[in-house]
Amino acid sequence: MAELTIRHTSVFTKNYEALVNPNIRFIVNQGGTRSSKTYSICQMLIVYALNNNKKTISIIRKTLPALKATVMKDFFEILNELNLYDEKNHNKSDNIFKFPNGSCVEFFSLDNPQKVRGRKRHIAWINEANELLTTDEFNQINFRCDEKMFFDFNPSDTDHWLYDVMLRPDALMIHSTYKNNSFLPKSLVKEIEELILVDQDYYNIYALGLPSKSTQTIFNHHKTYDVVPSTAASTLLLGLDFGHVHPTALVICNFDENNNSVFVEELLYESYLTTNQLIERLDNIFELNNISKDATIVCDYARPEIIAELNSSGFNCVNAIKNVVEGIDAVKSIKLFINNKSLNLKRELSKYKWKQIGDRIMDEPVKQWDDLCDAMRYSILYNKRNMDSISISFVSFS
Repeated sequence: MAELTIRHTSVFTKNYEALVNPNIRFIVNQGGTRSSKTYSICQMLIVYALNNNKKTISIIRKTLPALKATVMKDFFEILNELNLYDEKNHNKSDNIFKFPNGSCVEFFSLDNPQKVRGRKRHIAWINEANELLTTDEFNQINFRCDEKMFFDFNPSDTDHWLYDVMLRPDALMIHSTYKNNSFLPKSLVKEIEELILVDQDYYNIYALGLPSKSTQTIFNHHKTYDVVPSTAASTLLLGLDFGHVHPTALVICNFDENNNSVFVEELLYESYLTTNQLIERLDNIFELNNISKDATIVCDYARPEIIAELNSSGFNCVNAIKNVVEGIDAVKSIKLFINNKSLNLKRELSKYKWKQIGDRIMDEPVKQWDDLCDAMRYSILYNKRNMDSISISFVSFS
């Protein structure tokens, strides 16, 4: 094989040294944004595949659209730069690339249980590993991995199974920041460093790659539930926040007006959906949960064209009231119950916090980890406004 020249960062070097160290099984890359974690691990696994015959490498993320838009894009870009890409070796239907020596790289998502619980692999890499919400998902992949497991994540969670993995005697944590990436243009370096002007905690996570330590969470009054009580059937609303890279988020809210309570459950949390795919998802969700299409969906009005298509498809969509502070006050003014299965919503609630600059707490939330929170806020504020309107009408006629 001809000699390859690979321009790389120190993150590549540290991961490669861990790869060839027989005493290390788990390699956890904790770091900030643009530290070259993803790109470096892609480079390293290509080198591994070229140097080892008939090896299977699995690259995994929570959803396939997210995987295609990030890791797969980098992986095939690197192959092309190294003149290693051959279309006949690329099975695009199954997302598998085979090298001439019999080694292969397969890409799959956690919503493909056949792959997760399928055949063994030699190397597994879980991209954005903090998106995996259960230890069972980790265990299923670990049990079927013969040699090494790689992980990368931004440390926005303080309570996650990844931290337990890092404590194992055969684990190595590789910390990196944008300062490890000498290929970053100065404009991006400036943008990252100015995150401190947005929020101190956000700067710690995404610039410095340090775990979040903020206690300024906005909603900390919620409790959990398993089954909506029969009393909570007086009002039913859905909240929908549109996204693309950020997930499109849908919640259902069952209001118990007599007890000033709302029971919230997430129904959709998915990135990269087209409008047609969203309509298909909603049709399935409504049928599965026995929700009438007459049910009101309170939507983010930033996408009027999507709302129009949803209404044309038979859904009953209305515009949300996007007064953020009023919406937060509405959520805080009601007893909030979150379904135990709503893992993404519970995760967002633990991170949804007030913006902080230095010691000053701002009167606005950080615009991160808020997709389901926004959908919930739309629904609860819409209901509160309508109930207030009804209450005023009663007063005027008494």
